Amino acid sequence: MSSQIINVLKKKVAKKTWDNWFSTFELKSVEDDRVVFSVANLFIKDWLQTKYGGVINRSIHEATGKELPFEIVFKNGELSKEETVVHQQAGSLLKRKPLMISNLNPEYTFENFVVGEENRALYEVARDVTRNPGKYNPFFVHGGVGLGKTHLLQAIAQETMTNFPDKKVLYITSEQFMNDMIQSIKENNIQKFRDHYRKRSDVLLIDDIQFLIGKKGVQTEFFHSFNELHDAGKQLIICSDRNPEELDNFHSRLISRFQMGMLMTIQQPEAETRFHIAKKLAQRESVNLPDDVAMILANNIDGNLRRLRGAIIKLIVHSSVYNTRIDISLASMILQSFASSSAVPSSQKPIDQIYDAIEHVMKISREDIKGNNRSKEIVLARQLVMYILKQHFGKQVAEIARDTGKQHPTVIHSIKKIDKSVMMGRGSTKILYDDLIGLLSSRSAAV
Repeated sequence: MSSQIINVLKKKVAKKTWDNWFSTFELKSVEDDRVVFSVANLFIKDWLQTKYGGVINRSIHEATGKELPFEIVFKNGELSKEETVVHQQAGSLLKRKPLMISNLNPEYTFENFVVGEENRALYEVARDVTRNPGKYNPFFVHGGVGLGKTHLLQAIAQETMTNFPDKKVLYITSEQFMNDMIQSIKENNIQKFRDHYRKRSDVLLIDDIQFLIGKKGVQTEFFHSFNELHDAGKQLIICSDRNPEELDNFHSRLISRFQMGMLMTIQQPEAETRFHIAKKLAQRESVNLPDDVAMILANNIDGNLRRLRGAIIKLIVHSSVYNTRIDISLASMILQSFASSSAVPSSQKPIDQIYDAIEHVMKISREDIKGNNRSKEIVLARQLVMYILKQHFGKQVAEIARDTGKQHPTVIHSIKKIDKSVMMGRGSTKILYDDLIGLLSSRSAAV
């Protein structure tokens, strides 16, 4: 595996660059949690980390299939007199270099984040966080799947490192936090875990906090880490696919802390924004997408940007394989075959699609669902309507309350109840939900 990493890296770097800068570059070890390289001196180390850190990261991932952080050490731990003089004159490259203790996607920057008016305020607050860490603390961002939350978090991380090179910025997922905690318990070294998260980071960004639902022990550990970092004035940025109020089975004391800072929603991009996003996504694949093609994609694919990117990739690949021009005709063909699970037919609203699906699967009419009948089956149907609007169509609680005519607390209670059954992955409710989603997806794909 070690030789494979070097071979992959060598193919990505020009021969002249390799001869000039990588001639002393060697792989020392590959471990479960990091890769260690060595070079001849500190200056080569600084240069490679600054200029080729992204290339090295990609090479490690390609060779190992894992997102492993890397470290470069220099063979002689002490500087020669000549090196010391040059080092001082250069103003210490190492001191000016951000200390990156996270694996970040180099494409997830503010420059690549296309922002429309619907998310302008969120974007400006996120930029402000990078200039004034601790001003909004915590900064809690929530919204539906595929709207760009991870992109925004990593953009904040990268911009903060640029603005404050001396700050230690740590981006993790809640799953990584949990896995690290479990591993530390197995190794009987929980203090090392605590020090890593509470003392080694000045800015902590945690993604997908909702995956800690039901995991009381991990929540408790995160609660204490949160308190220590917050009390020390360290910036906390948290991301979730739901509002803190909807984090069922979360410690109430943790939810209250999420709500005490800046709480913002990332909205679904409007069609105009999706048009610009489509153009930008194609540019990142070195393709100039015609305006009419970008417009038809924007008008026919919802705000889930992963689906939009998937359609663009499919469009580019088809064009390349069959040597055809990217035009309206090709885009229409791709859209017909592109199974967008939430593409909404122009003649039917999301809630009407759900009513139809429930009538087909559960044999309960929309009139019964909208009425006052409190039988167990009809109450379940109402709750499924609200949950599918939230999870499948990315609607916010306020929108669902308006569309269903229910009170805000009723909507939240319904979503939590169905979410618990679905997350457990068993029971009649989970089977009904899967059947409904399967029907909705098949009908959308046929549009």
